Amino acid sequence: MLALVAMLTTASAQDLDAKYATRLLTTGTEAPDMVVGTGSDGQPVKLSALRGKYVLIHFWASWCPDCRRETPALKVIYQRYAGKGLQMAGISYDTNRQAWQQYLADNGMTWLQYSELRKWKKETTSDRLYHIDWIPTLYLIGPDGRVAVSTVMMEKIERALADAYGDK
Repeated sequence: MLALVAMLTTASAQDLDAKYATRLLTTGTEAPDMVVGTGSDGQPVKLSALRGKYVLIHFWASWCPDCRRETPALKVIYQRYAGKGLQMAGISYDTNRQAWQQYLADNGMTWLQYSELRKWKKETTSDRLYHIDWIPTLYLIGPDGRVAVSTVMMEKIERALADAYGDK
């Protein structure tokens, strides 16, 4: 019975990418350059400035229930891999600066964060560059600046990072 439940869970999880990640950039595609955060000096940080490291880009919004459920897993990833060189960048589709920044503060999301503070799917550049049709969406960009993984499934990112950092 447990094997059947595991199979159904895996099949259901695989369907998430089949349903929501069909237009994402594919593995090996050069990641489009964009602003991914603000540095400690207050200046914009572009993705290209992080080349040479793995970069996890998380497209999300504070008002999104699925995104909120992922926050604890993101914090674990940050704690586990930031010291090994992983850079993380949250690209938010919030339009309310106060709500967005309050969520970041309340949840200790201290990695790079950026928001155009414009409506998702209507006015944002990042959703067009990265074909974001669903949030949360995750991209793991390799040190070479190319897409290593594109998915809506946290499990795929966790496995890819474990492989990349030899953390079995």
